[in-house]
This record gives sequence, structure tokens and C-alpha cells, in this order.
Amino acid sequence: MKKLLTIFMLTLLFASPTKAKDSCSTVFCMAGMLQGSGVVSGCKGFVQDYFDIIKFNSHGGISINKTFSARGQFLGKCTTAGNWPHMINSQYGRQLEL
Repeated sequence: MKKLLTIFMLTLLFASPTKAKDSCSTVFCMAGMLQGSGVVSGCKGFVQDYFDIIKFNSHGGISINKTFSARGQFLGKCTTAGNWPHMINSQYGRQLEL
């Protein structure tokens, strides 16, 4: 499964031009992280897109809960990813940086 996911991710990354804020590419890159691959080559920007989502409360401080929710919504835009967005957001959604 790990090899299949890696092959799929590499095919996806090299077969099409890289686009920032692409939720499906972010999901595929972060699925590799979740499985222990770390940030693989070509995924840094997609992973950074996820961690760049930070929401603030009414006092100007970071709201961990709003950040978690916004990141989940971003990953949820990738409707073909099954349960991966939920698993990724559960692991990294409250983290402020990698």
C-alpha cells in the first residue's frame, strides 16, 4: 500500500503542473507524511499550503480550534481522498508548524 501511494503521488506530481492551494495534492503529500515518509521531494509547497492556514480569534491571537476547522475544510475539498483528510487533520490540524 505504501509503495502504491508513493507511486501514485509521484505520478500525480510529475504528470501535471504544480499548483499552489491544491487540496488533493496536499492530501496525497501529507498522506505520505502520515505513513512516516516525511515531506518527500516536490511536496514542500503543498504541505506548506496546509500549515499556512492559520485563523485568529477576536483578540488577535491564534485560534487553534478555528485553524483546525479551516484546515479540515481545505483538505475536505478533495472529495476523492476517502478518509485521508480526516486522518491528516486529526494528526496535524492543531500543529502550528511542521
